[in-house]
Amino acid sequence: MGIVTEYPFGFILLCILLGATYAFILYFRTQHQIVVRWQLWLMSILRFAAVFLISFLLLSPLIKQRNEIIDKPVIIFAQDNSLSIALSKDSSFYKKEYPEAVRALQEKLAKKYDVSMLSFGDHITPDLKTGYSEKITDISSLMEEVSTRFANRNIGALILATDGIYNRGINPFYASQKFRFPVYAVGMGDTAIHRDVILKKIAYNKSVFAGDKFPVEISVGADKCAGEQSELQVKKGDQVLFTKVLQFRGERDFQRISLLLEAKTKGVQRYNVSIKPLDKETTTKNNNRDFFVDVFDTRQKILILYQSPHPDIGAFKHALENSAKFEVTESKLDEFTQSPDGYDMVILYQLPSGISNLKKFIDSPVSLLYVLGTQTKLDAFNGLKTGLVVTSGQDNFSEALPALNESFPLFTISSEFRDVLKNFPPVTSPFGQYQFSPLSDVMIYQKMGNVQSRMPLALFVQNSGKKSGFITGENIWKWRLSDYLQSGNHSAFDEFINKIAQYLSVKGDKNFFRVKCENTFQENENVEMEAEVYNESYELINQNDVSLNITDEKNKSYPFVFGKTEKGYYLNAGSFPPGNYKYEASVKIGKNQFRKKGEFIMAPLNLEELSTTADFGTLSRIAKAHDGDVFSPHDLDGLMKKISNREDIKPVSYFQKRYSDITGNIWVFILILSLLSVEWFIRKRSGVY
Repeated sequence: MGIVTEYPFGFILLCILLGATYAFILYFRTQHQIVVRWQLWLMSILRFAAVFLISFLLLSPLIKQRNEIIDKPVIIFAQDNSLSIALSKDSSFYKKEYPEAVRALQEKLAKKYDVSMLSFGDHITPDLKTGYSEKITDISSLMEEVSTRFANRNIGALILATDGIYNRGINPFYASQKFRFPVYAVGMGDTAIHRDVILKKIAYNKSVFAGDKFPVEISVGADKCAGEQSELQVKKGDQVLFTKVLQFRGERDFQRISLLLEAKTKGVQRYNVSIKPLDKETTTKNNNRDFFVDVFDTRQKILILYQSPHPDIGAFKHALENSAKFEVTESKLDEFTQSPDGYDMVILYQLPSGISNLKKFIDSPVSLLYVLGTQTKLDAFNGLKTGLVVTSGQDNFSEALPALNESFPLFTISSEFRDVLKNFPPVTSPFGQYQFSPLSDVMIYQKMGNVQSRMPLALFVQNSGKKSGFITGENIWKWRLSDYLQSGNHSAFDEFINKIAQYLSVKGDKNFFRVKCENTFQENENVEMEAEVYNESYELINQNDVSLNITDEKNKSYPFVFGKTEKGYYLNAGSFPPGNYKYEASVKIGKNQFRKKGEFIMAPLNLEELSTTADFGTLSRIAKAHDGDVFSPHDLDGLMKKISNREDIKPVSYFQKRYSDITGNIWVFILILSLLSVEWFIRKRSGVY
């Protein structure tokens, strides 16, 4: 411990000199005959000490402390709370005796270690949950959470209590490769293969067009059903669309059934696939599944124009073609001779480039998406008066990272895209001054290193009813590749491009009241809606309350009121049980009452019912790779002994320097006050004034 200050040592001598001078002038400059000499010295010492302390505090001194910190090992107990645990033959044990055994283990471990309890399924909670009700198991997300939450902690071991079945995320064995501590597993569930017919997978097009026939492929598995037969049916409502007799031949049989269905009615259509149960099946919950198909009237026509080939063009095209909503055409600018009016949106990739005549596109009412890059002639682009002006040298470009505008209002942005966007690589953008209307909407800003600029990377403008969009950077194909590296698919990037195309290609809605809601939600998702209200001048307003009433198939009502945002309204209605729902939203503007009706479907999740055979092989691989072992849920005492006997799981001590400000210390104030009070008391008693 010590006292330090940022001022030189000479300032402390100056404080001593100041205190001594003050005391000398006050008590020794003139003779005090009536004062006893020892009282005179005592008063001068008290005054010296008080003045010295007050002047020393002006130097902002700090107390330097060096404390020893002992960090106990952290034992992380992660409990699988998914439905597959409850479907095992020992479900009664896992619901009654097992939770008490885990709590007893926690108490024993807590005597020596710092114990942290986690539960996981489709999300992670910081406590022990044994209701086994979650519809999804994502073990890799748990691994990521452990790495993030306990970074720089003294982790002794991870105890993974699960059946090893996962149906979301990557293989947990590979997700655990970054761990540098022991991993133990508690093998739950049943590894025995039971008699069961399983509707494993339904492959289909989620979006089709009215009148089209779309393929459906159904995968069926059967365990210990050799020599028996069942029947598969595909129904829409009460109408049977397809029937097939299934003959099972081996002890573990697998079959694929392909068929074509016709999309006759627009909107979200619900289909049901069922397999007739056999006698003595372990469970019949995996014999029945629904799937939903969104049927559209017409496709939106998208045109991609360019002067020179570029990988970005392929990224745009693949993203749009993965959705049945769009019909994509690509062409070089000098080869395109048609009118743009036949399209709903035109992507002008790095145009104008060189000598480019874009007059017919500018004059057309069709929406335009400009993509700027190193081939774009910025002077010619600025001359188009698009609503964005970029003042930059022709060769003045920079690497720009994306930074999402959290208050972007034009359409919703999924959490998946938000997550992957943070790790997207930079694009090449013109570096300079960007001028655009304050009424424009910026979706993504440019970020230079760790500094977020106000220069837009994705911007939208609406002028005289015509929509325009801008992506001010090239090499966006790297984003699509990064999305695949992060999540194993291109869905987040494709969603980004599709939502831009959907916004720009849809003709303007001049209604005074709008409600935005997805057609389909999974049963573990929250129903989220947005609403917009306009006045007679077609300006966004949100002074009035927007009410909503959701009705289920049994006519039970769920009333809500939208919350107000900066420009509109937002509602998170929470999750609902699987089924069909109708909603009606209403708002009163002046004397007019506006209403909007719609429907949505809560799709059931039965991923946990597709496989009930525990996968101890994966658990064993993880444990052995991290110097651990697999234990039975009935042998938690053995797990306790194994961890306690490890010599490498021990506390870590380190020293920490701390600096605390003396100026705000109450005891220093009390000391100074005491010095002055004692001096004043002696002065009064001795008659010195």
